[in-house]
Amino acid sequence: MNHKLALVVMCAVLCGMLSACSNNSSDSNHGTSGSAPSPGTSVQQHATDSAAQAGSDSPPQTGVLPEGGGKISAEKALNDIYSRTGISDEEKVAQMMRQIAGIDWSVYNQISDHKSLETVEYLYNHVDMIETGDYSDIVRAGNVTDGALAESYAAIMAELYTREPSKFIEALGGLETPSQIESAVSHLAYGLSYQDTAQVKGNLEQLKQTGDLSGAGRSVADQLLYRVEHPY
Repeated sequence: MNHKLALVVMCAVLCGMLSACSNNSSDSNHGTSGSAPSPGTSVQQHATDSAAQAGSDSPPQTGVLPEGGGKISAEKALNDIYSRTGISDEEKVAQMMRQIAGIDWSVYNQISDHKSLETVEYLYNHVDMIETGDYSDIVRAGNVTDGALAESYAAIMAELYTREPSKFIEALGGLETPSQIESAVSHLAYGLSYQDTAQVKGNLEQLKQTGDLSGAGRSVADQLLYRVEHPY
């Protein structure tokens, strides 16, 4: 009888201990999940917050070109610059020089409402604002068929050559094809025909003797000497 009672008491004690351990484990798990987020959750939330902050701090996106849009022609760009108001003549001439190489003056005349002659005369009146670095562009603007326009363009060429003969001749020598050089030299010679021919020839001969010209420059000088004598 005493043995049976002892077994009953021991069973009761063991059951009580097992119940207590189960409750402690449950409380521990509840505290972990309820009081602090898991590491993975914390990192994900930080990344989301950072992305949201970056989005709010980023500058607005630039506009997208409209469908069908694209680069405008050099002729239209040149006309837009020439028609612009609110900028100085110096800045206008500088911007025009960046568009003038290879210009088709017939196309420009249509786009500009027949202002090609007016535009070239504007450049002639501000020829002192054309920089040395622009020579290679201005000599590539000789696609001229109109008589009055060609004469104004030739006058610009002559003014720039007179200012810096060797540098302007080198710009002519840098043209891509013999036909381009021949056309540009012809324009220049016509412009120089209004000056003292003997003096122009003397200066050219002296320029050739100084040795400052490249091979291409010497070739241009020879062509120019001939053209000065036969400008028409």
